[in-house]
Amino acid sequence: MSGKNILIAGIGELGKSLSYDLLLQNNHVIINSRNQEKLKEIVSEYSIYGSIRSIAMELKDEESCKALIDSASRYFKSLDSLVVMVGGFVEDSIEGLEGLDQMILNHLKIPLYLSKYAVKHMAYGSSIIFISNSSVSTKNKTNLLSYSISKYALEKAAKTMAVELLQKGVRVNVIAPEYIKQSFEIGRDYSKMRKYGDLETPPEDISNVIDYLIEGKSSWINGAVIPVDGGHSLK
Repeated sequence: MSGKNILIAGIGELGKSLSYDLLLQNNHVIINSRNQEKLKEIVSEYSIYGSIRSIAMELKDEESCKALIDSASRYFKSLDSLVVMVGGFVEDSIEGLEGLDQMILNHLKIPLYLSKYAVKHMAYGSSIIFISNSSVSTKNKTNLLSYSISKYALEKAAKTMAVELLQKGVRVNVIAPEYIKQSFEIGRDYSKMRKYGDLETPPEDISNVIDYLIEGKSSWINGAVIPVDGGHSLK
């Protein structure tokens, strides 16, 4: 994999890990966050590894999602991959539903809005990747109602999108960890940080799979939801 144009929307520790990997393979990366200072720090640190730019913008509605894609298109003539990492979770239940609007926005509407405008800049062989949770389709956790239903809907949306985009040749896949360790350091031995069945997964394990979905060797994987949790969701 080399020379691809990749937009990462909603960068956190996983996004930092993925950006680093992609830059080492000579790809061109744009990272997005609402936190301009955080973006500046990442670009300053990672620019020695390759072509990385940032767009500071809060994704809060369809208009802002369109603005991000429009801004990215000024740098990229075409977009090879869109990776949506906008996250967060709110604990709630049917007796409160405090997080319903925010969870549906973060985990369903924003990925769909970004995809709507990104596909206009994507050629045959491009890909869209979403982040879900490995337990939402198999377990019914209390106090995570709005989060769970939003992620579950995202997985169904990805499968439907994959069918809709068959003729255009844009693949849509979902990566599903359980919890992501909120730390990343270049060069560390992350394999010592986990064992099979752990609740948390180092971001490096997840970015490795995203790398694979972006590159050509995965070109026949489409509409998949891939658990990356070391078997935790099987328990």
